[in-house]
Amino acid sequence: MSMKPLLPATLGVVGGGVGALGGNPVTAGLGAGLGAGAGTLIVQGSDKVESEVRVLKALTTGDVQEVVNAKLADAKKDGFFDHIFTEIYGVLKLCVIGLGLWILVPMIYTHWQTKKIKNGR
Repeated sequence: MSMKPLLPATLGVVGGGVGALGGNPVTAGLGAGLGAGAGTLIVQGSDKVESEVRVLKALTTGDVQEVVNAKLADAKKDGFFDHIFTEIYGVLKLCVIGLGLWILVPMIYTHWQTKKIKNGR
């Protein structure tokens, strides 16, 4: 029995526990999200390693048909919509980073200005 499917959930729980040490629910949620994301990346990475092993075996034996079959099997497994979803997730990640900066930069700047005014400068 493979434990791969349990890895994202397990790392999510561990990340949530570590994030909870920060003292508020936001850090716990961020820790859980980052842990689950790391688990997903690890599982996806191991799947890619298996497909690369098939391609390398085909290349070392010199059988071109096996290389073509391996590439076609990967193309069938990762179809057009999977590629589109990957790109959409990339754009969403950039939007989340932009939103975080949009919120955090004015807060930090205001805190800095308040300290400056409070000190009489």
